[in-house]
Amino acid sequence: MKKIFKRILITIGVIVAVLALAWGGLVLRNLSVASKFPTTETGHIVDNIFVIKDGFANLFIIKDDTQSIVIDCGNNPAIVAEEMGKLGINPDNVAAVFLTHTDGDHVGALSLFDKAKLYMSKEEEQMINGTKSRFLWFGNSISRTDYILLDNREVVQIGNFKFEAFLVPGHTSGTTAYLVNDRYLFSGDIASLKGGKIAPIPAFIDMDTEQAVKSMEIIRQIPSAEYIFTAHWGCTDDYRAAIK
Repeated sequence: MKKIFKRILITIGVIVAVLALAWGGLVLRNLSVASKFPTTETGHIVDNIFVIKDGFANLFIIKDDTQSIVIDCGNNPAIVAEEMGKLGINPDNVAAVFLTHTDGDHVGALSLFDKAKLYMSKEEEQMINGTKSRFLWFGNSISRTDYILLDNREVVQIGNFKFEAFLVPGHTSGTTAYLVNDRYLFSGDIASLKGGKIAPIPAFIDMDTEQAVKSMEIIRQIPSAEYIFTAHWGCTDDYRAAIK
């Protein structure tokens, strides 16, 4: 009996070690790829749109005279707060946060915006409530529970800004792109930009690469869009050229 119990413990130990190595390898590979992402430096981009660089991720701020709205949150609260300070934008004045998805590099600094309304796709909730795993049995998590869930193509009007949600699953189950004022398309991680054209992101960081490629067709078919802003691969002011 003792021998059987010992063998069980050894087997469990081996399985845990293999899983730990697999997880560690995945993390290292992700960090290696992320270090090469051509992110945009903190600053003003165009019109009312500003960008914050947090390591290998970008978050975007849409601002007028009365309020600021954030798309994604970056990874490190201290870095995001410092970079926002360079632009003279106070996190406490952010009225709303729109998440493209809930991976850590998009929600890590969410705590900075605890006074803001929080929006994300209805399909993305399964990534944080234990229904869907991101890798093996590991799911995503966020620091708040008071979020507002959006349907595909739902429109939210906040002051002078109109947000339309486009469900583009594949990177995660509820990855969402946002079209702002019918002109500015924020694509999150559903696509990269290479040579000014949209392209797939590295397949191994997608949950479902085949679905992600299909979802890219959704963002190719938004006739009013003029700009594309990605979370890791920069932006372009020529939507038409990007989707060819």
